[in-house]
Amino acid sequence: MNNNGLVLKVCIGFVLSILSHLAAAQDCITQSSSFSFILKAKQQGLFRFENEHTHQSFNYQALLPFQRYLDYAYDHINKANPRANLPCPVITDTYKQLVKQGVRTTNPNIADIIAPFELKHPASNKVALLIHGLTDSPFTYHDLARIYYEQGYSVRTLLLPGHGSAASALQNVDVKQWQKAVNYGVNRALTDFDEVILGGYSTGAALVIDYLTKQTPSPKIKALMLYSPGTEPHNKNGWLAKWIDAIPFVDWIDKDADIDFAKYESFPFHAAAASYDAMQLVSIDQLSKRSALKLPIFSVLSDIDTTIDTRASLKLLSALHKGNSPKYKTRDTLVFYGNTDTLPAGFAANYKVINPKCTTKRCKSIHGISHIAIVNSPQNPHYGVDAAYRNCGSFINDDAQYQTCKTTPHPQLGERTKANLKNYPALQRLTFNPHFNELEKQISIFIKNLEHTKGKQL
Repeated sequence: MNNNGLVLKVCIGFVLSILSHLAAAQDCITQSSSFSFILKAKQQGLFRFENEHTHQSFNYQALLPFQRYLDYAYDHINKANPRANLPCPVITDTYKQLVKQGVRTTNPNIADIIAPFELKHPASNKVALLIHGLTDSPFTYHDLARIYYEQGYSVRTLLLPGHGSAASALQNVDVKQWQKAVNYGVNRALTDFDEVILGGYSTGAALVIDYLTKQTPSPKIKALMLYSPGTEPHNKNGWLAKWIDAIPFVDWIDKDADIDFAKYESFPFHAAAASYDAMQLVSIDQLSKRSALKLPIFSVLSDIDTTIDTRASLKLLSALHKGNSPKYKTRDTLVFYGNTDTLPAGFAANYKVINPKCTTKRCKSIHGISHIAIVNSPQNPHYGVDAAYRNCGSFINDDAQYQTCKTTPHPQLGERTKANLKNYPALQRLTFNPHFNELEKQISIFIKNLEHTKGKQL
């Protein structure tokens, strides 16, 4: 081989080694930072579909030990999620605690981050069971779980069927499957613990309310805690989803990049139909036919939520409050972000309403608290202030605005209302709660006040 050939061989070897190193170095954070990769994922649907695998269902009715359920869910994610084994150094305080307890590795992949988990509090007889929402994963609760744990509670999360893999999985689920999972989670918690708090975010909140109002709840259940509860869709054409879903080859409302490892970004019609069914379960008309709920209720809402109709949620909370027993009414708490003038006429006058105000420059620059922001801390390594991921789904049909939203150094943040999208082109949907530190205090106070009602169930 001549010198030129040797030089060329060395150069090729060097380039290949660099490319190999870059490929090995790719993780869930670097993927979120590369617009060319995001655009490729969006255009080609790289993460929109589940891996082909033999699907095995969990026997929820057998009330198997919770560890058996966790093992099943983790195995399912590894088989079905196309990115399950991608390194994902998104280390929350909850994840650190899971590592400390020996149930997670110090170098996580996506499966480790999004799988359901149990934070075991030493010698605790109390648990908070937390149910995520549509398109989400148990990562939804990584920031809130720490708060419950610090209040002396073990924390359990579930993975609703159709989640944890890819958005295409939502084309094969229905509300009955979600109900079975929630029934299992609650009944297993009641078997394993003496005191239970039930928490739900968005569609998960609707499922928890449905469970509690269809039967006389166990006296072990001490409170209901709701985050952006799913009551009615903001889009009043949601009922059409199941009819459109029945049309052959009309499958997707949105086709996005699904670069968010913890939440699907693409959205099939079937998912909208299933979520609508879940919300119908807790309509005021349906609940009026059931026994009144006798539990302290803690709720967190935004006035300009563009996923859920806030006014419908307020009406539901007011109805639940009016039917509550006197000793629990004094505990009912609403943390309401936004203008309290939007509280509907007839909203329970004696409801405890906390209305946080922005006091910092950063908070004042945010254009409303979004549906998806409420549960996440500004320090969240995936959804927080300094995170690489940006929610730009408002612009999936406009590549130029989509790119601006994903790449501009100083994006505008807020809820994706029509007014905000008009006034702030390429608005990034807010993914963290600027009032999270206050929310932590409010949750802690509510939980501590539960001690005053312990053992006094009516």
